[in-house]
Amino acid sequence: MLSSPQHDSNPANRDELMARYTLHSRVEIIFQLRAIQKRKLLVNLDLKGSRQIIVTSVLAVNETSNVLILDSVRGDALNQELMSGKGAEFIAQLDGVSISFDTGPVTLCEFEKLPALRVALPKSLIRLQRREHFRVPMPIANPVKCIVPSASEADPDPITTHIVDIGCGGVALAETGGRLGTETGRVLPGCKLLLPETTIVTALEVCNSAQIRLHNGAFQTRLGCKFIDLPNDMAAKLQRFVMDIERARRNSL
Repeated sequence: MLSSPQHDSNPANRDELMARYTLHSRVEIIFQLRAIQKRKLLVNLDLKGSRQIIVTSVLAVNETSNVLILDSVRGDALNQELMSGKGAEFIAQLDGVSISFDTGPVTLCEFEKLPALRVALPKSLIRLQRREHFRVPMPIANPVKCIVPSASEADPDPITTHIVDIGCGGVALAETGGRLGTETGRVLPGCKLLLPETTIVTALEVCNSAQIRLHNGAFQTRLGCKFIDLPNDMAAKLQRFVMDIERARRNSL
């Protein structure tokens, strides 16, 4: 999730968060990683020194060999960047809690006769939940759309995006047509969130952005946004929707 607090650019704030929310217990770390594996949650690998994020998943947690096996990445350039030795930041969401750690060196390996990625099990990880950033992932099978008005006179048609995750404070949007742009700090007025039982119209402020390389090789633009002056009645509808999604997710476990 792009709006996760681990992307705080202030080094002092990040150090404080690491001190307060870092897990060092090997048992707890392995428990968290196996939960991510069992639920087949998506994992972002945030490449250091790059705006690219690689989407992958956990294939195996091998306590004996002290390694974590991740799904492989398509694209020679991305593989080369991963193998450069800089490593990446592992980021996942587990029950509304952000799980993150630095991977260290990444190497290629084989898992069940298919290419995979191998990193060492982390000695520590950050497990962080802040209520104002609590988000629920949207069902992939039934994507929910958000219509964003175009700011371009040359291309005035509204931009259709899908909602990656949503919370009472904001939303993450994704689009593959390249029309969203990546500039942060701008406000997108009159956005329409087409929720199953209601439509919420609000302005969104773009807090962060990323270009993500998908498994099929295509690039996807993701924007992490916060709501601007969301009316109370719409905020109440949004809260009910978020609670319903979270309740359904928990009942399916």
